[in-house]
Amino acid sequence: MKKFYLLIAVMMIMVIAACGNTEETTESTEAEAGETGTVSVENNFMVSSEASDGEESEETVSETIEVPLNPEKVAVFDYGALSTIKELGEAESVVGLPKGDGGSTLPEELDEFRGDDYENLGGLKDPDFEKIAELQPDLIMISGRQATDTIIDEFGKAAPDAQVLFVGPSSDNYFEEIRHYTQMIGDIFDKSDEAEALIGEFDDKIEEVKQKAENTEETLLFVMANEGELSAHGPGGRYSFLYDELGFKTVDEEISTTRHGQAISYEYINDRNPGIILALDRGSAIGGESASSTVLDNNVIQDVDAIKNDRVIDLNAQLWYLASGGIVTTIGQLEEVEQALEQ
Repeated sequence: MKKFYLLIAVMMIMVIAACGNTEETTESTEAEAGETGTVSVENNFMVSSEASDGEESEETVSETIEVPLNPEKVAVFDYGALSTIKELGEAESVVGLPKGDGGSTLPEELDEFRGDDYENLGGLKDPDFEKIAELQPDLIMISGRQATDTIIDEFGKAAPDAQVLFVGPSSDNYFEEIRHYTQMIGDIFDKSDEAEALIGEFDDKIEEVKQKAENTEETLLFVMANEGELSAHGPGGRYSFLYDELGFKTVDEEISTTRHGQAISYEYINDRNPGIILALDRGSAIGGESASSTVLDNNVIQDVDAIKNDRVIDLNAQLWYLASGGIVTTIGQLEEVEQALEQ
């Protein structure tokens, strides 16, 4: 009888041990697969709408939403955010993005998304809602170009279970909002430490460029060329971080702060005589040929300091016009600005 009880005891110990091993294996598998659940994030942005009379208005969205932790199907409509996701090693979670006709608007820095593994979701301002409905993403990331009441309503119809999250920094507090959205994306993908490391690299580059910008006596003019027309962007405008956060000296404190800048002429450039010109060609950003250097090849401005001293930088148009706002793309912008200071 004693042997019988001993045998029973041994069998019970073996069963308990086996259960313990099963639990450990399950926990290990779950850890390897990544945590699931949700992340609470603040979703604050402006939504534009157009009335029947053509008048535009804006409405503030301010909400807290629950975003899937480690989402498996993400539609990304902001190239800056996409570059951050790529840098964090989470490209496999992306199911689609806007590439334009034949991939015309996709920056070279994001070439890995050009293939068929990632669906083409139309244009930045013209999403393919049918394709979105087919994919049924659990998260849709947007920025200013998609922040209209019409587009957001259509997102809701196409993918009713998806959260729509705004990830585009405003020009008012540009660098700080880039840090915020980088950390947010890191938290969503359970890559908080990696996001913090990116922010550290970002801050180092800012400080490096800022010191050089503040130490130069040269004035800066940011020129956008669009089908032969020129516009300037200054403090308080679309690229105001150059002046407000890096400390460049502007050629003109009165430049319009509208998003499209202020129309200027060659005579204006000659009169202001900038020491540095950053030239951006909108046409090349949206699939045309780069023409900013050609446009600036004009006798009226041949004696301008920036041109005489070869301090005109032909910017990466897709990086500045289409993919700005991500921490990786902004580091790329800062490197181009630094190039202007070193010539």
